[in-house]
Amino acid sequence: MLRKIVYLFTGIVWLAMATAAFAQDVPGDVHVKLSLADNKTVYRIGEPIKLVLEFTADRDGYQVDTHSDGDALPTDNIVMSPDSGVAHWLEEFMSGRYFMRDVISLAPLSANPKRIEVLLNTTLRFDYPGRYTARVISRRVTTVSQPRVYRPPTPYSTNEVSFEIQPMSATDEEKEVQRLSAALDATRKWQAEEKLTEELSFLTGDPSTREKVKRFLNAEGRSGNYAGHITYGLYIARNRALVFQLLETAMRDANVPVTTSLLGAVTKLRLLRESSGLPQKPLVSVAMLDPVGDPRFNAIQDAYVGELAAGLAKRTGKSQTTTAMTILIRLPKAPDTAAPILREVRRLLLQQFEDLNLYEKEYLLSANWDNVRDPSLLPVLKRMLKSQDAASKSIHATILKRLIEMAPDEARPFVVSEILDPTSLVDFDILKSLTDSSLPEIDAPLLEQIRRLSSFQSNPMMSMYLKHKTSLAARYATVGIYSDLMELYRQTGASWRLEAKGGLFAYFARYNEKEALPLIEQTLADLKPGQDFSLLPDLTRLYYSDGIDALLRRRLEGDDPRAASTAAYLLGLHGPPSDKEIIEARLERWRKEWGNRAAEAQNNLQATVEREMIWALTRSKSWKLSPERIKELEQGCVTDLCRQNFPK
Repeated sequence: MLRKIVYLFTGIVWLAMATAAFAQDVPGDVHVKLSLADNKTVYRIGEPIKLVLEFTADRDGYQVDTHSDGDALPTDNIVMSPDSGVAHWLEEFMSGRYFMRDVISLAPLSANPKRIEVLLNTTLRFDYPGRYTARVISRRVTTVSQPRVYRPPTPYSTNEVSFEIQPMSATDEEKEVQRLSAALDATRKWQAEEKLTEELSFLTGDPSTREKVKRFLNAEGRSGNYAGHITYGLYIARNRALVFQLLETAMRDANVPVTTSLLGAVTKLRLLRESSGLPQKPLVSVAMLDPVGDPRFNAIQDAYVGELAAGLAKRTGKSQTTTAMTILIRLPKAPDTAAPILREVRRLLLQQFEDLNLYEKEYLLSANWDNVRDPSLLPVLKRMLKSQDAASKSIHATILKRLIEMAPDEARPFVVSEILDPTSLVDFDILKSLTDSSLPEIDAPLLEQIRRLSSFQSNPMMSMYLKHKTSLAARYATVGIYSDLMELYRQTGASWRLEAKGGLFAYFARYNEKEALPLIEQTLADLKPGQDFSLLPDLTRLYYSDGIDALLRRRLEGDDPRAASTAAYLLGLHGPPSDKEIIEARLERWRKEWGNRAAEAQNNLQATVEREMIWALTRSKSWKLSPERIKELEQGCVTDLCRQNFPK
């Protein structure tokens, strides 16, 4: 439910576009028909109510989005009559702040209907029996003015359909709960879990509410779909006061581990209770960094965190460590409030670090390292690195990174061990961070690994390993295996993928640049246009010298726009300060040649040369231009591609 990138501006623009679309004339050659699935017209409260939208078009040029809304800003607005017996539970839960849709699935419209199913229960709850009428205002249809250019969606209103809602007795609901619970207990398949938990979530009475709370508190080991449906089911429940009472009581039980999900649900339910009757906020599409983006939510949560911290000593075992993790993740923003809480939580988590599960350890070592960094962790980290099971090895990179930061000398044997592991793909940038200029003990094993991997170049996975191992050779291998590697390359190098050659060329250049440079230049000469980007970035990242710099300068001066673009980019990344004048002169020459031929430059890749040269000049770490000069270069763009990358 949480997203990491804020799309508020995009959502507002989307709403503006959709609003503008209302003012347009709705094309008469698109038709939308609404019906009830399976012609069913009678439902009990809590049963799934499925509508079917059928889109057709009399001519080409229309696309329909077939993806479901989920918790995104709705493309289908359900209009109910009467509305008095209907609770808009999702709108209330989202507090007007819907997620920005991050997935669309467009299909062309024709005379053959495109069917889209809409479950009313995913947004609405029916609280009273009666006869209801529904119609849909759908914003799924867009027109295509030219290839890949889509206009804002146009709203289409459907016909009306009517259905009857009958009550579901507590006895009948209890039977449904027992049926669904028995089926859930008998399966661990995520597809079955998704269907069953969705049905359970739609039930609205107290029997289902108690079952949903029980499963919410014991969802560990279940799929994300299971947890998601059960969580939404808490807010679909008619008796939210009961949900809040049960969850808050559980949270205060010293034997119940308090997860972030539990804390978030209790906080949200209290917020909804306090906000009951207040005006609804306007709909906005946004992916939120915190659950609600509401100051009051944060205040409620901070109060609960303080309460949990005060009672942490009364907890033991998993209840204590899980709750401590939740407190750490949800620390109050105010430093004065957070500091004493953090001290106690930090002490406890350091003391019990070895007893945490693997994912909690990884979280602390990655996302919360600044809060838990401590020399007392060194023995634990070393023991973790000695573990060779698949789950433990999956976080070796994080552990190694922290061990190198705290004690590089003690990390050295573990780095060597990781390099010698033929199955390891621990991030090269982590492994390269030792201060040692070379590691002689890796020479023979690494040579053997590279020799073996070079025989499997047709296998993309093996090529990826070869790239990794040759990169490590460039960083740590000694000159002692130079002749063997050169002989191997001359025998098999023709079949190597370019991605794997960069590391080996860097190794050759490190120890014998005079021999390596002609080999590199000949390889580049044999490549097709644009293929150099599969070789040069890795080579220059691993080894950069005056000789490599001169090679890039020559390619910058050449006529091939792809080669010049790549060269400009890499000179900006790695080149010395003297390269600034070279790039400026090349840019000036480019503008004299292409300044009056912008459209042609846009279509023959010359635009990328302009863009990369300006990027190199304005973003290099080797020299700094004045703000005035940066503005002058960026505003002097000739091509549209350049202007798009450096907007005014």
